[in-house]
Amino acid sequence: MTSGSTEHHSGPIVPAERENMRLRTLRAMPSGAWAAALAVLMLTLPGCTAGPPGSREPAQAHVPEVHDQVPERSGQPEPETVELGTTVLGRPMKAIVFPGEEGTILIMGGIHGDEPASADLVRRLQRYLRAHPEGLAGWRVVLITRANPDGLAAGTRGNANAVDLNRNWPTDNFEPSAAHGETPLSEPESRALMRAIERYRPSAIVSVHAPLACIDPDGGARSERMARAMSAVSPLPVRNLRAMPGSLGTYAGEELRLAMVTYELDRRRTPPDDPDAYLDAHLPALLVAVEGAW
Repeated sequence: MTSGSTEHHSGPIVPAERENMRLRTLRAMPSGAWAAALAVLMLTLPGCTAGPPGSREPAQAHVPEVHDQVPERSGQPEPETVELGTTVLGRPMKAIVFPGEEGTILIMGGIHGDEPASADLVRRLQRYLRAHPEGLAGWRVVLITRANPDGLAAGTRGNANAVDLNRNWPTDNFEPSAAHGETPLSEPESRALMRAIERYRPSAIVSVHAPLACIDPDGGARSERMARAMSAVSPLPVRNLRAMPGSLGTYAGEELRLAMVTYELDRRRTPPDDPDAYLDAHLPALLVAVEGAW
């Protein structure tokens, strides 16, 4: 925090006040300062490894809907909520679209229902951008916080048909099976996500996952640049994972040649003791992706 912005408190900081302090700090920091700030923050966070650790947390059985309170936006267009379709069990698939003209980035979480922290982080980004629309940097930002609503409700990797939605994309290496779907885009959730890509034609996609603790660039040089820019302000290292059959990373990064990053958190569940501290450690990486300065 720069001089002149130090805040004094006569008593303990309550959760709402602590949240406001975090938001003001992130808002005041230029992007170049995030790396230095996170270097200090990382001293108090568990170290992340270059290789995939084992799952540290059991899968969460249920992810409650969260209705965050945010300040009123002044002079900024409101984000639009767009219906993309419905799930196997009839739950709505929604995108939150922040308007912009510099290009489009799509960020999604929760495509695996046993990785609820990924949905929490994208929802945290949504809350931040509503409170601080200057963070959009002119880009249109499409957020899908719950890419697998049925799986998140049940705490299962796949959807209600037990199909892994991240193996159901129309790639050259698609492998038909009961777990991947007999045909590409066999699932209503996969088709809804494809509908978002076809409608908004993003030039960059970030898919948040867990728990491999790394940032995986899928595709070419632009994906690599985006991953390294994100890693500079994140506790996670860049690590190239193999192209999985029928995955979104393979489809968008390898075949469409979009800038595509899989952002792998180090744990499946957001820690309950201080969830905002955990999510805020990763928020600057998503904001760097939104800035598009990579």
